[in-house]
Amino acid sequence: MTSDELVAVSSSLDPAQAEQLYRLGIFPMPIAGGFGWFFPAKRAVVILGEWQLRCPRSTAQLLRGYRIGVDVDPLAVVWACATTPRSGGWIDSSMIEYYRALQGLSLLHSVEVRTVDGELVGGLFGVSAGDVFVGESMFHRVTNASKLAFFALTRLTLELGYRIIDGQWPTGHLMKLGFRALEGEAYAALLARSPAASPRPFPVGLLENDWLRLRAPV
Repeated sequence: MTSDELVAVSSSLDPAQAEQLYRLGIFPMPIAGGFGWFFPAKRAVVILGEWQLRCPRSTAQLLRGYRIGVDVDPLAVVWACATTPRSGGWIDSSMIEYYRALQGLSLLHSVEVRTVDGELVGGLFGVSAGDVFVGESMFHRVTNASKLAFFALTRLTLELGYRIIDGQWPTGHLMKLGFRALEGEAYAALLARSPAASPRPFPVGLLENDWLRLRAPV
């Protein structure tokens, strides 16, 4: 991130304003003395239904031994992402409380990879903002589990009526998954063209593996 990408600073986070800001492509991260609101100069984006994504066979094969859960325990996914060792970790206790508040507003969602006994072994979480799903973080304890969660997310959000998955800053990992990098101005224009859509609510519980059809392009 650069100073040019920092568009606002606040001493606290107001969950009631979150959806409006996310709709503008702005999202928070903790910084010294408070929170910064960022709009990346380049944005990782998936446009659902327009760009063809195919789940790798090696990833789809995880469905033989695992199940996909949706919103079973979003805060458990947040906690797992926060406590997974990685460079640049940013999910601190204040962000966890913020996400807890967003869950109360039905804005926080998770896609989870679980064993048949219910153990959480991978997943991702993000925030819904109109027809945009803003991905915040992902983790895995089993190889390819976070990838499986991502491809399940693409299938689910397309089905629910979402138009865009926003991955925030482009990374090599996201590009390999199928995201594309857009200039910030292009992404702002894409958001401005967004209709006043209201996707259907996320389901809660385990998805049927046959319904996912992850080897088909999405």
